[in-house]
Amino acid sequence: MSYGLIDKSIVECIHPTRIQQSANIALGRIIDVDIKTRTCTVATVTGSTGIFDVYPTQCQWLCQDANPEGDESGSIPRRGSWGIVYVIDGQFFIGGYTKPLGDKGTTLRGNESTTLNEGDKVISTLAGNQLTIKINGRIELYSTPGLSRNLIPTNNKIVDLCSAYDFKSAGGLISWKPSKDLTTLWRAEYHNTTNRLFLVEEKKGFVSSDLMFKRAVGPAVMGVPQGTKTPVYVQTIGLSGETITEIHPPLPEGSPSGFKSTIGPDGSIEILAGAAQTVKVNVGATGSVEVNVNDLGNLMLSDTGDFIFAGPVASASVLKKGDIELANAVATLSMAAAGDITVSNAAVTISISAAGEVTISAPNKVTIEGKAGVDITSIGPVNIEGVGPISIKTKGQIMLDGGTGASDFVLTNPTTLSPFTGAPLVPFSTTVMVSK
Repeated sequence: MSYGLIDKSIVECIHPTRIQQSANIALGRIIDVDIKTRTCTVATVTGSTGIFDVYPTQCQWLCQDANPEGDESGSIPRRGSWGIVYVIDGQFFIGGYTKPLGDKGTTLRGNESTTLNEGDKVISTLAGNQLTIKINGRIELYSTPGLSRNLIPTNNKIVDLCSAYDFKSAGGLISWKPSKDLTTLWRAEYHNTTNRLFLVEEKKGFVSSDLMFKRAVGPAVMGVPQGTKTPVYVQTIGLSGETITEIHPPLPEGSPSGFKSTIGPDGSIEILAGAAQTVKVNVGATGSVEVNVNDLGNLMLSDTGDFIFAGPVASASVLKKGDIELANAVATLSMAAAGDITVSNAAVTISISAAGEVTISAPNKVTIEGKAGVDITSIGPVNIEGVGPISIKTKGQIMLDGGTGASDFVLTNPTTLSPFTGAPLVPFSTTVMVSK
């Protein structure tokens, strides 16, 4: 194994210059660096005659740790740097780099990003990058004013400062990046296995022009970035606060979902359920509720207390003030809060007023049938009017009761009453039996 020492003859051993380069020291400045061979060209400026003002081109730089296998610990010297040049048996080495003296006779301070104390260790570059290991156990990694990391022993704390961040592991990834338009996007993936069979994806910030948050859960494809393409669960939050949640089979995003809920910033809620989203529930911002099932039945409760149900052929409504109405395609029953009741169809209307009046309106014949009898009682006049004949048929007697103190009249069967024509009243042509 050769260490690059210069072989010397007997003549060289007694040559003054060769003797001076056997073991000596000088101050030198690096003028060129060969990183591949770990050597540099140095110009010496001090020392004895044998090593003063010489330019060795194979000057090896000294490392803190170096081994024949190639592992090493040290730093790459830079052109213009000053160091101590050692000459050992004709081989030049440089190490122990130093800073030149300033105007005040002291070495120039570096561009440290932190205050240094006795016992601190520091590694810095011309660009200002710096690694500082402080005597109190704190470690500071500094790149730029906007990019640094501090490891603080107190509470085992880590403080990071950056403008963009990427973290990847077998179990997922995290990224946070700003855009030129000052928008930012934070994105994370969480895998259940390294093969990304299923994952949870989250996005925060500028997800789209109207979304600031999105979470999706579902199957993923190994090697295909940007989360799941067939989510089974999706939740989004808009810039206004509107929150949408969807749950459906693993289908491409945007496919009809089995369940979808929308919560508005005003407190309104909309729920779509069913395989084809045919069940709908809406809660208005003022408290109204509406339920629709397969477009066949609709139930609505207004914020004022009105209750309305509508089916394919029938409906019912109960209003806050007390009105009730039942209806189908051919008939309606209504009850007013004041007590009025109306039953009607396309041809007939029966009305009962709160005052007790009963009205039956029909375009055709009206029949009143009682198996045990029919009583018409009134403390006032009873009027029976007709455009045509009025017939009263019975298998028994027709009795006209004149009341207390008056005469009762009995009409025997058969008896016919003719319309009054205005002529003087004449006795009936039939037999009239007077009971009193």
